[in-house]
Amino acid sequence: MRQSVSISLPKDVAKQLKYQCKIEKASSSEIVREALREHFFRTEFTRVRRKCMVEAAKRGIHLTEEDIF
Repeated sequence: MRQSVSISLPKDVAKQLKYQCKIEKASSSEIVREALREHFFRTEFTRVRRKCMVEAAKRGIHLTEEDIF
């Protein structure tokens, strides 16, 4: 089931979105959905990475950012 939401954008962002739609031949909904998916992924990845780093440090394991990735 889909749900619609309304957002307001500053003029410069709305202009960029319109331009991107034209370049990608995609709707603004498609671009905004993908942007949200990427944002949610980065947010969750950051949360998990921090948790792993803390747990590893507690156990005396020294991990780099690359190890986590």
